[in-house]
Amino acid sequence: MDYEKDLDFCEYNPVSLQYEKEIRMLAKVIEKPSMSFFEKLMKKIILARATEA
Repeated sequence: MDYEKDLDFCEYNPVSLQYEKEIRMLAKVIEKPSMSFFEKLMKKIILARATEA
């Protein structure tokens, strides 16, 4: 796919609009930091305690 060529005419090209949406979605996924080991461990502990009560 030729993103640059299609994005040049973004206002007039629905394919370019779709590319832009996909790029924004991917950027959100990439920019969102994953949980650290400690955060994952705390989540497991909290969930385990919630099921016991």
